[in-house]
Amino acid sequence: MELYIPLEVYIDSYKTKQSALFHALRDAIISGKLQMDWRLPSSRQLAQQYRLSRGTVHTVYEMLLAQGFLYTKGGSGTFVSSLPPQAKQGMEQQQAAPLSRWGQRVHGLFGTGAKLSASRTEAKTGRSVQQQDIIEFNIGQVELQQFPIKEWNRCLYEQARQQYQYEMRDAYSSEGHDELKQCIAKHVRSQRGIIADPDDIMIVNGSQQAITLLVQLLMDEGDYAVLEDPHYVGARHAVLSAGGKVHACPVDEQGICFHPKAHNYKLMLLTPSRQFPTGVVLSMKRRIELLQWAETSNAFIIEDDYDSEFRYVGRAIEPLKSLDTGDRVIYIGTFSRTMLQDIRIGYAILPKSLREAFRSAKRVYERHPISIIQQRALATFMATGQYDRHLRRLKRLYRRRAELVQQRVTELLGQVLKLYPTQSGLHFYAEWTKDETLFEQFLQTSVQAGVKVVDGRSYQLNVNQPAICIGFAHLSEEQIETGIARLHEAWEHVKMNGKVKGI
Repeated sequence: MELYIPLEVYIDSYKTKQSALFHALRDAIISGKLQMDWRLPSSRQLAQQYRLSRGTVHTVYEMLLAQGFLYTKGGSGTFVSSLPPQAKQGMEQQQAAPLSRWGQRVHGLFGTGAKLSASRTEAKTGRSVQQQDIIEFNIGQVELQQFPIKEWNRCLYEQARQQYQYEMRDAYSSEGHDELKQCIAKHVRSQRGIIADPDDIMIVNGSQQAITLLVQLLMDEGDYAVLEDPHYVGARHAVLSAGGKVHACPVDEQGICFHPKAHNYKLMLLTPSRQFPTGVVLSMKRRIELLQWAETSNAFIIEDDYDSEFRYVGRAIEPLKSLDTGDRVIYIGTFSRTMLQDIRIGYAILPKSLREAFRSAKRVYERHPISIIQQRALATFMATGQYDRHLRRLKRLYRRRAELVQQRVTELLGQVLKLYPTQSGLHFYAEWTKDETLFEQFLQTSVQAGVKVVDGRSYQLNVNQPAICIGFAHLSEEQIETGIARLHEAWEHVKMNGKVKGI
């Protein structure tokens, strides 16, 4: 076994070969070139390879053993150990780099006191539950068993075969595959009442990329953006990373409660058809008022229509974009809720005044189109009618699951959870009606009972209302029944302890 390290460079920098070998091995371990549990050559082998004395190599190994960089196994040899704390700290300090203001803002957004959802809470006490037995009411997961995988694979295979015949045909179409944009234009016209030219449509790598690009295009440092409260956290991150300021407005039964302040608002980010995460529908009166405000204020509204395809009762709600006569609304849609989660394809329908600027921004980030084979396959999937058939199957399936969730939560947890009424979507939002201390106990006890929900407070900024989100799209009816029964079991346990304490 030979070990390759640039010893000559270290010999030029250090006075002795022993010191050079020590620092060469130490730096290789810290940098990750020598990974944990790697077996090192014997002192004899390393000495022969680098023409050193065996005593020199043995001494260096002893020094690294003493400092915790190596460990030995009797009769097996010398191995790289996990980094000692002081080495990790030194490595972090060494790797720290001066960041731009944008870099500092982005770096500060994550891992700094963010609230964790209950789904990430680890049970520390109580009975243990096997990991595979845990039921998770997560948001964002979709039904996989009913996906027409054979038809989708056929579309993918066909495009993969054609790739060799038409290499580079979409090489510089960073705005997206033309046929897919035509299919999307037809789809939103028939399903959402939006009349869009295919040239107004830009294909993006999910809604988050579209939001981030638009914020960077339209906001300067210090500008204000309006968000709902609660809201999609990715939108807040996009604004803050650009140096913008967030004005979060509360939501009532008619949607966002917006009262313009004396701020230079550049953007409003809305989910009007189904407010995220509460599910409230923005009233027609407020829609008209917001469109008038955007036009008179020279501001833009980003409409995130994230799961409007799944409506179970009544007619579909008109998107804000279909009412927009002043060309102030940017409509964002995604296929991550209707197709497989790993198909990260979304789209933005832009006002003509923003079309070229957005195209230029997209080219800066992605000169070549993303997931081009998947884009072509999706165009075929839509053009042949398979996408619409798939949606019809999902609507029937999700309707049954939504009705079951609503029925069982109302029956078993109606005294502690107030379900927001909803006629569409893939999750329910439920406010906690008891004390917040009991809510914390409920979340912890739920994990112990083998069920996880999403803590709704993770989407709140100024509002402080304990709530949970119950995602159901990925769960069978049996799992939904069992999961809600476990939530009821958790509440009964909390209630019993509360009575003992006089609550």
